[in-house]
Amino acid sequence: MSGLTISNFSETINSSDSSDYDYPTYEYYEEPVWIQAIFIFLYGTVSVIGIFGNGIVCYIVLGHPRMRTVTNYFIVNLAIGDLLMAAMCVNFTVYATLYNQWPFGELMCKLVSFSQTISVSVSIYTLVAIGVDRYFAIIHPLRPRMGSKETLFVIGVIWVISIALALPAALFTTLESQGGSTFCTDGAWEDSLVYSLICMVLQYFLPLAVLMGAYIRIGKRIWGRRTPGEVEAERDKKMSESKARLVKMFATIVLLFALCYMPIQIYTIMQDSNRSILSFYYIKIVYLCCLLSAMSNCVYNPFIYCWMNIKFRNGFRSVFRFLPCVNYQGDWNGFTGLRRANTAQTQTETMSMGSRNDRGRWWTQDQAKIAKNGRASNSDGETRTSFM
Repeated sequence: MSGLTISNFSETINSSDSSDYDYPTYEYYEEPVWIQAIFIFLYGTVSVIGIFGNGIVCYIVLGHPRMRTVTNYFIVNLAIGDLLMAAMCVNFTVYATLYNQWPFGELMCKLVSFSQTISVSVSIYTLVAIGVDRYFAIIHPLRPRMGSKETLFVIGVIWVISIALALPAALFTTLESQGGSTFCTDGAWEDSLVYSLICMVLQYFLPLAVLMGAYIRIGKRIWGRRTPGEVEAERDKKMSESKARLVKMFATIVLLFALCYMPIQIYTIMQDSNRSILSFYYIKIVYLCCLLSAMSNCVYNPFIYCWMNIKFRNGFRSVFRFLPCVNYQGDWNGFTGLRRANTAQTQTETMSMGSRNDRGRWWTQDQAKIAKNGRASNSDGETRTSFM
C-alpha cells in the first residue's frame, strides 16, 4: 500500500530538486527530541505487543488440536500477517521517517517495503475469506463447508496473490544518496503512482466493499425478524447465538481495519492529488500519526479474540497463569482440551477426576453432576447435555 511504504515520506522531504517529480520546497522542520521519543515509544510498543500478542494466538490454535478449526486457521493466517508487520516493518519505518535516512542497506530496504505490502494484503484478504466462509455458513447452511485441506489451499492462494501484489515494491524500491544521506525510495519508478492507486483499490476499497455486503446480508439473516408464530428450538437458539457472537467478533475486526487504515488512505489521496500539502510545516508529524494508526492494527486483534471469545480468553489465561492477577483454574468448560495430556500420568490424573459419559468421553466431576441434573430435569429423554 503506497501510504505505508517507507520511501514516500523520505523522498518528499528530500527530493525537491528531483527531475522525476515537482515537489514544493519549504523550510525543513525537525521534531524536538521529546516528540521523537514519544513516537519511538508508541511505535516500539506496537511492535512488542504485536509480536507477542499474535504469537500467542498462533500458539493457542496450533498448539492445541481442539482449536484447529477452519475459522481458527484463518485467524492464524491473520496473526501471521500482523506478526510480519510488527516484526519487519514498524521499527524500520519509524526510524527512516524520523531521521530521514536509511542505514540498514539495500536488501532490508527492499525486504521491509515488500513485507509491508504483503502484510496488508494477507490481513485484508484473510478477512475477506473469513467473511465469505461466514456468509455461506449462515446464508447457505446446507452447502458443504470447507475442510482443512480447502482452507489451507485458500490460505496458499492468499499468500500467492499478496506476494504478486508486493513484487513491484521489492523490484523498484532502492537506495538513493543525496546530501550525504541515504534514503530508501521508489521515486525513480515512473509508474509508482499507478501502482499506489492499484494497491489502494485492491487492498482497501474493494475488499471492504465485499465485506460490507457480506456482513449486511449476514446481519439481516441473524437479527432479522422471524416469521410470526415461528418457534425456535433451544438448540437452534444456542447455535444462532454462537454464530451471532462470531459474526460480531469478525465484524469488529473488519471495522477496526477500516478505521485504522482510513487516515493513511486519506493522506495518500491528498498527497497524490495535491503536492502542495507537502509544504505544510508539520506534515511529517501528520504522516507519522497516520502511519501509526495503520500499523497499530496489528495489535488489536488478539485483544478482540480475548474479549469476545471465551476459548481464546481461557487460552490467554493459560499462557499467563504464572501472573498472580490471572484467575486460571485449569481446563474450563469454555475451553476443554486447552491443556493437553502430554504424559500418561497427566492422562490418568485427568480421568480419575470423573467418569465416562454415554459416548465414551471423559467428564470431570462437575460435568458429570451437571449432566445428571440435566437428565433428571428432562425425564422425557428429548434433551441431552453434551460437553464438546
